[in-house]
Amino acid sequence: MLKRIVGLGFFMGYAFLAFSQKVDLANKYAETVTVKDLRSRLEIIASDEFEGRETGQPGQKKAAEYIREQFKSFGYQPIDKLKGFYQPFNLQLTYPDTVKLTIGEEEFKFLKDMYYFPGFGNMVLEADDILYLGFGIEDEKYSDYVGRDVKDRVLMISGGEPVKRKTSRLTNSSDRSNWTVDWTKKIELAKEKGAKALIIIDDNLNSSVSQYGRYIKRPNLELGQKATEPDGIPLIYISSAKANRILVQANLALSHQKLEKKMGKMGTSIYADMKLPVKIEVNKVREELISENVLAYLEGTEKPDELVVVTAHYDHLGRKGDKIFNGADDDGSGTTTLIELAQAFAQAKKDGNGPKRSMLFMTVSGEEKGLLGSEYYADNPVFPLKNTVANLNIDMIGRIDKNHAPDSNYVYLIGSDKLSTELHALSEEMNKKHGGLELDYTYNDENDPNRFYYRSDHYNFAKNNIPVIFYFTGVHDDYHQPTDTVDKIMFQKMEKIARLVFHTAWEIANRPGRLKVDVPQKK
Repeated sequence: MLKRIVGLGFFMGYAFLAFSQKVDLANKYAETVTVKDLRSRLEIIASDEFEGRETGQPGQKKAAEYIREQFKSFGYQPIDKLKGFYQPFNLQLTYPDTVKLTIGEEEFKFLKDMYYFPGFGNMVLEADDILYLGFGIEDEKYSDYVGRDVKDRVLMISGGEPVKRKTSRLTNSSDRSNWTVDWTKKIELAKEKGAKALIIIDDNLNSSVSQYGRYIKRPNLELGQKATEPDGIPLIYISSAKANRILVQANLALSHQKLEKKMGKMGTSIYADMKLPVKIEVNKVREELISENVLAYLEGTEKPDELVVVTAHYDHLGRKGDKIFNGADDDGSGTTTLIELAQAFAQAKKDGNGPKRSMLFMTVSGEEKGLLGSEYYADNPVFPLKNTVANLNIDMIGRIDKNHAPDSNYVYLIGSDKLSTELHALSEEMNKKHGGLELDYTYNDENDPNRFYYRSDHYNFAKNNIPVIFYFTGVHDDYHQPTDTVDKIMFQKMEKIARLVFHTAWEIANRPGRLKVDVPQKK
């Protein structure tokens, strides 16, 4: 009996020692990620020399070269399939050359009388008439489409929704419905109904142009192999004044404001066939570009075929005139963190303590243009997606937002429980043991109007059924502004979050079994 007790005690002591060594080992490499190193790297990545790192432009190329040289200095080797560290991909840059809209006798001037967001291609569209169709809504409480055949018609609709005495007919309150909040609903419905084009009256066209002008006028960038003419229908916003001139030409006695008020009062739609010719003409110029994802691969010691992918996008908005958008937080903070993590894992490997599963550290380009680099990787994976265990994506972790100020001890986690309950539990455990951060799941909510889950590079993994965590600290006044600079970064906060990401990646890479995907993917 005594021998059994002694033997059990020895076994328990050995197990505790092994666990302790495992924890100490993880801490040892996590602690190589320091404020000093994060700062020194970010001062390079977010410097004027890199000209804002715009996708396909010289500054992005300089940043890619810097990242590659860092990976090489850590001991990473060129990836055989790529014959190097770069995964290049082709892009097509398209921007409006001429955009013309004529309705009846009215000619519209771009950004003065009308605007549109890039998204439909070269075309000449002509029609003999135009249909005014109320608010362009189809809802159980109100419909503009009931009894109407709009197939192959050009539609003109009012913005917003029917309102009576400041109360929406759809929400029965002062709040507006998604038909007003989400501009995509009306265009998707018109497309579904077979409309040829949709023209929306914007009561505040000048302020809209001022607010969205940079997005309206900027070139559209898309992956080269997908650069075909979009299958969407034209969506054009016109001014209130021009809309009323059209209604006068069509011999309608009421302005669109009075029509809207009447529909709100009655709770029923008003429509009018207007025998006015319509012509929409769009000519675009295309330019071929090339961009690169930069990859560093570390082979696992026991399960080399299974892969943990860490991502961060290194592109940003470039320069506009003499203003450089350095993107220190977006996403210089994620890029420098990823570089530090790559160094920590490489050091572990050199010391004979490499992870059981393989690691891929990938800085992607084209995120600011529509998640293009990560989309290209997901469509052309260097390592099979079926063997990819998880993706940890780091995008903006260097600042605090208004929801938490002045407290910096937090991070938003997005996506951790969308596909794997094990990943979510593991993440919570790592934070409890090593992080001590407030894990805020506000933006993980399915109903989050910001839709951040769909807006960074992890999503191209998630949609392929790969568990993900998106690390994020929220937007701030310098988001997408030239003022997003290194001097405003909170490096102690970055260090803390970076070490949490390290411990999470380390645990995923070294646990006995791969993470289970046990939550049905929502379409």
